[in-house]
Amino acid sequence: LELEACADTKIGTEFLRGVSGGERKRTCIGMELVLSPKILFLDEPTTAVLPFFNMQGYSCELHDNPADFALDVLIDASRQPDNIDKLNKAYMKSQIYANINSLLKKQMNNDGLERFRRKEQGVAARSRITEIYYVSQRTLRNAIRNPELFLSQVVVAIIMSLLVGLVFNNMEKTIDPGVQNRLGAIFFIVVSQIFSTITALEPLIKERVLFIHENISGYYRTTTFFIAKLLCDILPMRIIPSIVFSLIAYFMTGLQRSAGQFFVFFLTIFMASIFGSAICFFISATISTFAVALIVVVLIFVIMFLFSGFLISLDSMFKSLSWIQWISAVRYASNVLTVNEFRNINFCLANQTDICPMNGSEILIKQAMDYATVWDMWKYFFALTMMAVTFLLLAYIQLFRIKKSK
Repeated sequence: LELEACADTKIGTEFLRGVSGGERKRTCIGMELVLSPKILFLDEPTTAVLPFFNMQGYSCELHDNPADFALDVLIDASRQPDNIDKLNKAYMKSQIYANINSLLKKQMNNDGLERFRRKEQGVAARSRITEIYYVSQRTLRNAIRNPELFLSQVVVAIIMSLLVGLVFNNMEKTIDPGVQNRLGAIFFIVVSQIFSTITALEPLIKERVLFIHENISGYYRTTTFFIAKLLCDILPMRIIPSIVFSLIAYFMTGLQRSAGQFFVFFLTIFMASIFGSAICFFISATISTFAVALIVVVLIFVIMFLFSGFLISLDSMFKSLSWIQWISAVRYASNVLTVNEFRNINFCLANQTDICPMNGSEILIKQAMDYATVWDMWKYFFALTMMAVTFLLLAYIQLFRIKKSK
């Protein structure tokens, strides 16, 4: 394909200049040839045929279809055996024939027999580990070459954590306003972390088209793409911003200064971000239009916010709607942080640090949260984790359905 000269050149995007149009087309052809297809459909593959025929005395008119011209030449040549021999001999002497013949001999001598044996035995030419390695490598390279999304996540985490820290700065352990401020801070933190994952929706939808093409063409398995996306994109994109947010917001707001409680706070923030990413992953695998996908994701998040138990008492809702609380990840994440903060804490009267008539357990009882044992807190975290895993599995299933539908 004569692509050696641009081997180290980026393909380019609509905003980044890369290879030329002809080089891009030949690269696309090369990607298909890697798979050794039995049949390959090409758009305008006869461009190089015209100069070859011109050298043999056959000229194509300006507006003549190259494919029709090639057929006319062959039909005319078939009526005159001498012309067939002439064309054959000319091709045998051409540089194109020499290059192809050399390549075929090299391939047959090196690995042709081994490839034949693998096909006879029904063994895949590459293992899952190999596929995961190369797809993961490409995912990481894309992240390194295009760091805008990752950096924007970190910047958003810094801005939001500073905002939380300034608004809820060094909250006092008082009945009023300490209790209300803590509940408000916890709810806002969970909401901001889940909503921040929406930024991943558009890149996922753009990558959806590439996945469909490469998966159907046989470049890699669906499982390979899913694992590489999870390990090299979703997890790294969430863990660093979660660490940055936790380090700034936790200590600025004045939450309980305990290593164990800080670890629970960070773990919950991270899992809430993973849940939001799982929702975006599933929706992007289901809906191909960004505007529609964005509306659906926002609608899901808003419903979960409404049924978290912080905005309205769940007991006052219609019984036919109260079941939604059990599928609200916001409720589970908020409950973990609330139990983590209000357990083993006393609230004093304003300006009376020695008179502390209220214990944090009273707030937990009013909020209808279990807190007596260690499992009571971790069961909320387990439910949050299971919801994240569920939507990741739904995204995985939907990736298979995309392949079938196409």
